[in-house]
Amino acid sequence: MGLMVRGILWFGMYLFLVLLPLITAVLSNPERIAPSPLVALGVGLGFVGYALMALEFALISRIKSAAAAFGEDALQQFHNTMGMVALGFLLAHPILLIISGYPAKCWLNPFASCANLATRTAALALYALILLVVTSILRKKLGIRYEVWYVLHGLFALFVVVASLVHIFILGRYTTTPAMRVVWLVYVVLVIGLVLYHRILVPILNWNKKWEVVENRVEPGDARTLVLKPVGHNGFSFEPGQFAWLKTGRTPFGLGQHPISMSSGGDVPPGGQVTFTVKNLGDWSGQEVPALKPGDTMWVEGPHGVFSMDREQAMGYVFVGGGIGITPLHSMCQTMAERGDPRPVVLFYGAHDEESLTLLEELQALTSRMNLTVVPVLSHPSEDWQGETGYVNVDIMKRHVPKQVKWFKFLICGPEQLMDAMEEVLPAVGIPPQNVLTERFDMV
Repeated sequence: MGLMVRGILWFGMYLFLVLLPLITAVLSNPERIAPSPLVALGVGLGFVGYALMALEFALISRIKSAAAAFGEDALQQFHNTMGMVALGFLLAHPILLIISGYPAKCWLNPFASCANLATRTAALALYALILLVVTSILRKKLGIRYEVWYVLHGLFALFVVVASLVHIFILGRYTTTPAMRVVWLVYVVLVIGLVLYHRILVPILNWNKKWEVVENRVEPGDARTLVLKPVGHNGFSFEPGQFAWLKTGRTPFGLGQHPISMSSGGDVPPGGQVTFTVKNLGDWSGQEVPALKPGDTMWVEGPHGVFSMDREQAMGYVFVGGGIGITPLHSMCQTMAERGDPRPVVLFYGAHDEESLTLLEELQALTSRMNLTVVPVLSHPSEDWQGETGYVNVDIMKRHVPKQVKWFKFLICGPEQLMDAMEEVLPAVGIPPQNVLTERFDMV
């Protein structure tokens, strides 16, 4: 089955599940007319908002057949967007009811004397959802450690779904028909099943797949390269450009999985070593990673992702990387060199200064083994810098790409600023959108 067909089927299933409660309520009990159009609209938005929240668990469950059609970074972005949409729907739900005459004090204040269990669970679910969204958007500004946020995020989400369901069943207006009971049961099974799969089953499956640190070396750009080997199993090979979820600790259970791209070549023999290059972003990457030493145990769940030149065959490639987004691009170059791939590659590497150029020496060494041109572009270079300066733009790109570049594939990985800039640069160079594959590395 083609990826496009698979993507259409998955999105169709998602849309069906989003609308399922609303459609079932209308079809199973059509005579149950709401007191006013505003109340009907408010209830409808509440149904859709609840379905969106329940399906948020599915979007980040790392189901490979779904992720293969879209890419996990795209699913993560969609997860973030639909969380905001769900919040909008669930905010509109009580607002429309209050406008229609429902007492605001009873519905918004869980401690009011007129509040009951139905209104309390509704209010608390709404406030938990607001906290979930705010802490997600402002996590870094609020200084919340990733591991703490990870726990809070999961607990808030689970509470919202459970409390909302309690609210729906206590009111009873739309749980009286067998069809609606089946629908709500589907969502209960869905949420519980996804939580158990993600938190329990996957760690159990990884229990006998330990990895051991072989080397932990310092890299330019405040980064570290971890060389890992599988212990008691064959490990895995991967498509160059993919990533895995890393975790430290004695067991695969617990908190603190982090998405890190592999920086080594993808054609790994059974039992072969795999390397990951990790930039110091604070928390885990700045504290636990530097402390790792040879012999320490790590847990690796992967490979994941669709960002790979193996999936985008072309007569040549242009890679554009920024910051630690250079890691998957290095993996692709390393793989092409190991395969003896003769196709040309032009790599634009955006960084702040010379000290920020992680893996530059390794990339330059590959130029003698493959048809690779490396073009560092520094925004704040030293006075001695002889290369390109500023940011990757139309002029810089035209100076280095061949005339037949419109037949090349472009693979871009980096921060938001780089992605936004490329949206202007690539059309000016004459590159059609279908020749561009991107990955945003800041997924969490």
